[in-house]
Amino acid sequence: MTGVGLAPPDGDVPADLVVLACGVRPETGLARAAGLAVDRGIVVDGALRSVTDPAVRAIGECCQHDGTVYGLVAPAWEQAAVLADLLTGADAGARFTGARQITRLKAAGVDLVAMGETHHGDDDPGVEVMRFADASRGTYKKVVVRGDRVVGAILLGETSTAGTLTRLYDRAAPPPAERLGMLFAGVGGAQAADSPVRMPDLATVCHCNNVSKGQIRACWEKGARSVDEIADATRAGTGCGGCRDTVCGIVEWLGEQAVPS
Repeated sequence: MTGVGLAPPDGDVPADLVVLACGVRPETGLARAAGLAVDRGIVVDGALRSVTDPAVRAIGECCQHDGTVYGLVAPAWEQAAVLADLLTGADAGARFTGARQITRLKAAGVDLVAMGETHHGDDDPGVEVMRFADASRGTYKKVVVRGDRVVGAILLGETSTAGTLTRLYDRAAPPPAERLGMLFAGVGGAQAADSPVRMPDLATVCHCNNVSKGQIRACWEKGARSVDEIADATRAGTGCGGCRDTVCGIVEWLGEQAVPS
């Protein structure tokens, strides 16, 4: 295998094998050397204090809360909000109780949404698994229901029901009686995820920063008239950037509504 160091100026490097290491791993060397409790991350309680030294706080990808290390932006923002309330005294009882993880991959030619418990099989007791696969079109869909609640989902290649599934998962709401509506938009009254007209105001548009359609609408009504102005006011689209097209669609739709007929 060809060893690769710095790429030459033209950016092309001949190689027999390319290995991609993706994701995050907490950097805990300093915390460990300082004597703090460290597992996969710096172990913290609901107030985001080190369980070893309560004078030390940790948030984001370096900390471990209730056995979980979060490698996404949205949980870090939730932790930051809790810590801000605690440090400023705005809410002395604020506590981080965990976050739901919803991942949306944006890569050339690949559209993937994953959330919650996706590992369950058809024979797992206590769960209902709905699955669809079309290898010829590169499409795979899976929804996991337990206790009349959506607890996990994967959409690969075709993600028109991502908004519906995200709302069900976020709110722990009962799934529709017509299960196919969670796999295919338009079945059983299911609606496409990215239609500004059909999205309810409570629907989360930017999962990185937990911004809803209603917040974007309110920002528009206060005078924001562009995607950048919406982003400045709400942070929508400033995380992974995967929702920026949806934000743009909402802004365009609001503009159309404002034009007299």
